[in-house]
Amino acid sequence: MSPGIICIALFTLHIFGNSIIHGKKEKADSITFINKEMAVLGKTARCSLISISRTSVQSIWMKNQEEDNTVLCILKMLSTSPDDAFMWALIGHSYGRRAAKKKADFCFKQSAKLMGKHSEFVKEWHYVAPFVIGKTEFDGDPLSFYDGISNISKFRFDTKPSPRYFTELTPNGVVGWAKQKQTQAGDTVQIRPNVNWNDLVSSLGSLGITEWQGWAVGDLVVNEENIPLAVQCLGVARCYINNTIIAGDLYHRDYLWSSLVLPRGVHHVFVPLRAKVASGFKFIVSSKLPQVEIFQPSFLPDLYEGYFPQKVYIAVPVCNRMPQKWLKLTKVDVVKQSQGSSLEARVIDSAQFIAPGQTRPVTVQLFTSDSNTKVVKSCREKSIELELKFKTSEGAQNLSVQLRCRRKGSSFLFTFIDHDGSVQHAAATEPLGIHSGQQDSCPVVLSLHGTTVSPQNQADSYKKMVDGDFQFGVEGMWLLAPTRHGAHNWEGPGLLTAMTALERLQEITRHSAVFRLQADSSKVLFAGHSMGGHGAWHLATHYPDRAIGLVSLAGWIKKEEYGDSNLFHRHDISNSFVDPSLKSIMEACVAENDVDKHSSNLKGIPVLARIGGNDRTVHPLYVRRMLRVLKASQVDVTYAEIPDLEHWWWDTKEANDGGCVNDGQIRAFFDQINKGSRS
Repeated sequence: MSPGIICIALFTLHIFGNSIIHGKKEKADSITFINKEMAVLGKTARCSLISISRTSVQSIWMKNQEEDNTVLCILKMLSTSPDDAFMWALIGHSYGRRAAKKKADFCFKQSAKLMGKHSEFVKEWHYVAPFVIGKTEFDGDPLSFYDGISNISKFRFDTKPSPRYFTELTPNGVVGWAKQKQTQAGDTVQIRPNVNWNDLVSSLGSLGITEWQGWAVGDLVVNEENIPLAVQCLGVARCYINNTIIAGDLYHRDYLWSSLVLPRGVHHVFVPLRAKVASGFKFIVSSKLPQVEIFQPSFLPDLYEGYFPQKVYIAVPVCNRMPQKWLKLTKVDVVKQSQGSSLEARVIDSAQFIAPGQTRPVTVQLFTSDSNTKVVKSCREKSIELELKFKTSEGAQNLSVQLRCRRKGSSFLFTFIDHDGSVQHAAATEPLGIHSGQQDSCPVVLSLHGTTVSPQNQADSYKKMVDGDFQFGVEGMWLLAPTRHGAHNWEGPGLLTAMTALERLQEITRHSAVFRLQADSSKVLFAGHSMGGHGAWHLATHYPDRAIGLVSLAGWIKKEEYGDSNLFHRHDISNSFVDPSLKSIMEACVAENDVDKHSSNLKGIPVLARIGGNDRTVHPLYVRRMLRVLKASQVDVTYAEIPDLEHWWWDTKEANDGGCVNDGQIRAFFDQINKGSRS
């Protein structure tokens, strides 16, 4: 063996030996501390626990954190488990409350050696559920009768007697605390209350009874003072750390974080649960993430035939994880571009301020010196890559984005500033079958998508096979497919977004050199499928002055009657307390969305209502009812119930014939409307 290898081996043994000696000394110090404190406290205090366990110790600690008896019980637990990091944090918290700083310092130091600066995740969740639910995001809390979750969580470790709380969803009308383990950071916590849901659904004839609420509670350890922590609550609307509310991320977008600084100690995490049958949520905490992070936009605009369709906006999420300092974003530049005419970028406001713990979409405009300048000569390359440099008060960060280049005959995405100042997007397809000089403008098919369908997929569903190739679009009419994230059902903000997209399409087609035919926003054929079918009913009944026709496919009438997830005061917890007059006011507030009540507005407008005969997502009953109501109002309505077909299909009579939204019947209806609009 060479001398060099021998030296390395001896050095390694030296380091390893020292670490063992150091570790033994630290453990001896901790045992000495435990024994010394037990000897002192044993003179005046008494641990009342017959059996010492984590559960029993936490049970008494939750109620009396500072008492000598509690501290003595924790010390006894540590005497048999000196490597229990959580117990060291527990006793450190107690010493801190007793103003015994040196002792607290020692205990938190032991905990930090075993687990780090803070616990990486909550290892054990306690939950109490299920309770009946209401429809608003902040509904009545059934635990308020017991002074709320912060009070009853003190008893979650009790076993004799085990606490019980009243609920109508379980046998004997009570429910207690249950546990759910989490094995690693980032895991989804699955909560499944032990309830015979099938019996409830069968007996009550309602799936709505499977919706419930409850609470999950866990403990978070912080071993050092003034650590900036970033926190995420995914799958829930909100959560709490002690009494501090943390904004949730119900839709799992993953870039929404909250920031805070916690004093060292044991902190309680409260997660309000709202679910159907089972709940899944994530609680994520980290001190290692960058203080400022710039994320990829959720959507990006396309180039079309090498042009930008007029004004181009992107919404870039910027996250400020600094818990106490505002972030100022001052400028954005295009620093690299893969091809084409030089692009410039600017922040819409001269400066954007992002609050501590806030993730905010920053609106950036991309432009050329001349709005009618081609960015690229052709779409031979399918995309253009840009690198954007964001300058902030904390330095600069770069973000790479890729913009597609789309050709004529295909749909393209465009972005716009919506009615509320946000950036939204829509897909559009140029009209088919109109030759140069025939006309200057065209009506618009405003097509509204169903749940989870993207605008491009909605636009591209308007296709048919011609000579072996798919042909996209509608004869003689622009096709527009907007979108708006969230459960709006094309009501409220969804309606306003759809109509704003319509106006923006008219502006784009009027001013951009790439388009020969202008979209006429005053002549609209409203169309949609499923949720979009309801949206088509809704928009057409509210904008009959623009409607030249209406195609509603598998569209329901009102969300309170469609499915059991939108029931109005059927099983709500507040039913026993709401005054009938108040309930009628609440119902009146959403009556504007009941399309049957506005059906007479469609008189004089041709309507096609259609559904698959075997559709059980939206039962034909809803469309049949609308047919009856429309006939009573003397509306020109054509009804089709396609045998053997379900909620969606690609082929109606033959392969690639346009299917659910664009088959021969629908294309013939479009042609009829288009000819009528020109007469």
